[in-house]
Amino acid sequence: MPALRDEDSLNCRPDSSPMLRTVPRNSSPNPRAAVRPEKPTLPSSLSQSDDKVQAKLTAGARNDSRLKMFVLIFLVVQNSAASLLMRQSRIQQGDVMWNPQTGVIVQELIKAVSCVCLLIFDGELSLAFKDKKEALKTSIPAILYLIQNNMQYISVSYLDATTYAVLYQLKIISAATMSVMLLGKELNVMQWVSLVTLTVGVACVVVSQMRPSQDSGKAEGSMAVGITAVLVACLLSGLAGVSFEKLLKGSTLPLWARNLQLALYSVVVGLCSLWSSDSGNVGFSNFFQGYNSYVWLSLMNNAFGGLLIAVVIKRADNILKNFSTSLSIILTAIVSVVMGDSSFNVLFVGGGVLVIYAVFLYGGIDPTSALRRLLQGSANAKLEKEDARRGETQMENVASNSRVSVPLKKAA
Repeated sequence: MPALRDEDSLNCRPDSSPMLRTVPRNSSPNPRAAVRPEKPTLPSSLSQSDDKVQAKLTAGARNDSRLKMFVLIFLVVQNSAASLLMRQSRIQQGDVMWNPQTGVIVQELIKAVSCVCLLIFDGELSLAFKDKKEALKTSIPAILYLIQNNMQYISVSYLDATTYAVLYQLKIISAATMSVMLLGKELNVMQWVSLVTLTVGVACVVVSQMRPSQDSGKAEGSMAVGITAVLVACLLSGLAGVSFEKLLKGSTLPLWARNLQLALYSVVVGLCSLWSSDSGNVGFSNFFQGYNSYVWLSLMNNAFGGLLIAVVIKRADNILKNFSTSLSIILTAIVSVVMGDSSFNVLFVGGGVLVIYAVFLYGGIDPTSALRRLLQGSANAKLEKEDARRGETQMENVASNSRVSVPLKKAA
């Protein structure tokens, strides 16, 4: 029998036959399934550009939140300064009193001139009245503010100071309700509770700062008329603020152009109110009668505050503007106490605590739980320090005992 060649022996192996070859466990008989497409990988340059874009967006959001917080704090200081300057202008007044209606017109003129300067600086002055329809829309909040001021005057005539001060704080709830209805803003249960708490707290602070002479009695007339007037004023306050917010956020018109339109409408409305009131005999010769340095400072501060409110509404919303106004009431009261014009009482302290609690609650922070965690953290820190001291004392004792035992062994 002839000897088999190496190639013949190889061909005789069981696994050498194509019919007997075993398919690997992980392989697939389908050639399409066997070839798995590789996942596309982005070039390193594209992934790096995406990271840069994400970093820029994060930095932009962080800067926007910082700017929003800065503007809100600045608005608190400005509102407090407005109350104090107004009070000083009344204290420094001589025999002739200045007319507040002329002051409203002057501060709106200052605001209009400031907006014109800002628009010229940005090169956008031509856009202020380019679209007549947009310019007419701005008259809506101006008319609402006018009716609101008239309702306030009517309510003051029929209500005592305390009732008016308490009921007028319902404008906070009105602004939130209008934001939900007209702007589609969503508020959770905790935020609604914080707004109610804020309303109660501000009312307590305002009433605590009233003097007995301000609440000596009720004016003549029907109290129902006064309550109706102040409720309408609260409703119009929220409606005017939200409508102005919608105008600022719902169009491409520059912020200062919208403010210029509102200021000019306010000047026209103020002049009509002045000439139709008992002070209609005011002319250019006696328009600035009784003005002093504090009056001019107060009017310029109010004009600046009007521009600042527009920035707050543009960057934040009308609800946060009300929070800033509420905090400014507390700051003004504290400064008044320091200056000796008023004093602290239980009502003021309770109202201030409620306002601060409402601010934290609206931001989703429960102050009680945060305080509890803070106290618990401080207690744990004290325990850790005590444990560290005990450990150091034990180590020192062990080291001292070892130093004493070594000489004794040597002596032995």
